[in-house]
Amino acid sequence: MTFSIDLNGKLTLPLKAVESVTIAPKHGWAGRVKAGQYLKLTDPRGRQCGDLWAFNAEDPDEHLSAMHTRVWVNRLCPAPGESFHSNHRRPILQLAADTCGTHDLLTASCDEHRYRLYGVQESHRSCAGNLREVMEPFLGTTRFYVPQPFNVFANVPIGADGSVLNGPAPSKPGDYIVVKAWIDVIVAISACPQEFNPITGWYPTELLVDIMEPTEALA
Repeated sequence: MTFSIDLNGKLTLPLKAVESVTIAPKHGWAGRVKAGQYLKLTDPRGRQCGDLWAFNAEDPDEHLSAMHTRVWVNRLCPAPGESFHSNHRRPILQLAADTCGTHDLLTASCDEHRYRLYGVQESHRSCAGNLREVMEPFLGTTRFYVPQPFNVFANVPIGADGSVLNGPAPSKPGDYIVVKAWIDVIVAISACPQEFNPITGWYPTELLVDIMEPTEALA
């Protein structure tokens, strides 16, 4: 697979996939993305959000931080060309391309406690549970704090009165984001299993991941 991203309307950067993965509905994935590599996350069917985390591969205590990112970019979510920052206040991922334009850095990942509040008594997959599951090969079985995720394709409108809502998922089939790793990171993604509000179109589906590298150096 080859793909090109636009660089500020002046140059295009051709990329080639070095690894491609389909994240099954309601499940998660984690993998290492090296500094200078790109990760493309695609919603093939539309209306499916995904929770994304990034951890410093050498020191997982450093991770993508929603609150530090908002302070740095002075907006609710970075725009293309801007970076997500870590809890050590340095750039960790750059948003390189985005065909959807609607994402969220406010909402906590769904977890077993939220589904209990919905009245679900049996086991139910969750984004927090998916994160812990896919990070086990990297961090072991020790239960760890779940950072605020980057909720890709999630529509969380803010009302004039300060209310925070869950809106219909906005992504169309084939919408994608591309992020560039500034340092070696472990990226974890959950294809959100939420089916009790419209954030996944009421019916969770799969997400596609491509880890990509430039095919040639920029002149």
